[in-house]
Amino acid sequence: MKTDKHSKRKFARTRFLAAVVTSSPAVVFVYSPLLAGMTVVGIVVPFAMGRFIDALVGGLPPVAPFAVLAALLAARAVLTPCLQRFAISRARMVELRLQERVLAAVMDFPPAELSPLADGSLVAKLTRDAYAVGGFVSGLYPRLLTAVVTMAAAGIALHSRSPVLSIAFMAFIPLAILLFVPFTRRFAANAHSVRKKSDGAFAALFDFFRSLPFLRTLDAERRFAEAPRQSLQELKDGNCAMDRLTVAFGALLGATLVMGEIAVLGVAGALAARGAIPVGDVVVYQMLFLAAMQSVQGIVSLLPETAALREGVDSLDEILGRAPPRRGGRRIDAVESVEFRGVTFAYPGADAKPVVKDFSASFRAGRIVAIVGANGSGKTTLLRLATAALAPQAGEILVNGSPIAALNEGFFRRRLGIVFQDSLLVSGTVRDNITLRDPDFTASDIDEAMTLSGLKEVVGRLPDGLDTRVGLNGQSLSGGEMQRLAIARALIRRPGILVLDEVTNHLDAEARAGFGKLLRRLAPGRIVLVVSHDHAIIELCDEKISCQIPG
Repeated sequence: MKTDKHSKRKFARTRFLAAVVTSSPAVVFVYSPLLAGMTVVGIVVPFAMGRFIDALVGGLPPVAPFAVLAALLAARAVLTPCLQRFAISRARMVELRLQERVLAAVMDFPPAELSPLADGSLVAKLTRDAYAVGGFVSGLYPRLLTAVVTMAAAGIALHSRSPVLSIAFMAFIPLAILLFVPFTRRFAANAHSVRKKSDGAFAALFDFFRSLPFLRTLDAERRFAEAPRQSLQELKDGNCAMDRLTVAFGALLGATLVMGEIAVLGVAGALAARGAIPVGDVVVYQMLFLAAMQSVQGIVSLLPETAALREGVDSLDEILGRAPPRRGGRRIDAVESVEFRGVTFAYPGADAKPVVKDFSASFRAGRIVAIVGANGSGKTTLLRLATAALAPQAGEILVNGSPIAALNEGFFRRRLGIVFQDSLLVSGTVRDNITLRDPDFTASDIDEAMTLSGLKEVVGRLPDGLDTRVGLNGQSLSGGEMQRLAIARALIRRPGILVLDEVTNHLDAEARAGFGKLLRRLAPGRIVLVVSHDHAIIELCDEKISCQIPG
């Protein structure tokens, strides 16, 4: 079973890389034939060199052999950089296409699947792993193609001059390759370890830098720098282990190559001394053997890079290889009801204790529902379940009598207005944060949302009004201003489900008083779900649902 799974994975990697190469017809139909032709020219060079030496030794005119040799060397000198530049440009294009595919795939993830993904590991896939696969086009693929063509051409050329030497040469190649097979598993294990440690380092660094401004304020940054420092040390240890293995591998590879070269020189020299072959053929055989063995060396030396490439493909496949989410087709014009039936949800973890257990409730349009309970009783989790940001492990959630999964995702999400206690703002202007760059919202829509949320006065004080840039997480705004902006963003959508999680925490007394009146204005035609510790707000609600911490 394990072998079958491994074979499928190996086939999937091969298919992935084949798709990468064939994604550019120019690589298949232009670059590859030219590279193969240049490789064959490299095999012809030793023969031209041998003829030139024989002409010098035999007292024949050397001009013609020299001209041929010079033309071949010049052709290689001109063609090599052209092919390299082409391969590098194709590699960069492959990287960009992969990055665009990963971005598109991540944006297609349901929120419930997207939330657990670490920012650092996603960035690693977009940079490190896409770069590794792009490097396959500009590095590994040309070297592999060159090695295969060189071995085949060298074998044929040797056979045409000396069948005995060609048989010995062809026998030496598999022996040399078998000598390095044991390294394959170790390189694979090391590359996997390095990739995981790299992911850990990316995640630790992202977490640290995200909290660094706050930690610096309290002079606590050095104490929290230990986690990223430790992850970087672990990554360094993993890379050092790979370096040691690579050095040992290279030493064995070099020794094997020297032994083979000595053997060929000895045999060819003995044959030339007896007059069995021309003196020039000593150079021919030696250069052919070196070319062929360097090809073997090139293939075998790909092990470290191949292991890293394999990890890059596997890492990208964690995103690109996922089955596309099942799409519901039902479109709804209005949200009339949301019903929970025996819903249970637990966040992933070692204990995996349910935060919500066997919960049932029904919410109707036109009603304001307060969800109350102690901290940790699952209030915010219920809100996230109601908006499909989380998916229950048991039970079901129905919207207008249909499972959420059966609804058209886009239509459903455009009918949500969400304000959580941590008002997440996006990098951009105030206008961007209100409209989320939806061009369908008009100036009057924006003005109405700002008036209802109390944001209009705030915008009037900003230097560039709606075009003021707020930065990620609203660094240029106060907590109350950020909350008003988040409320305006929810209201402009005229949502069928309005979710308000502790929205009055950052508002002043006047704004909280006005918020109660706003609730009554918002209730008709929509479901309003409120989590709040403000008793005045709770008293304005039509009903209360109490959450209990699961036993």
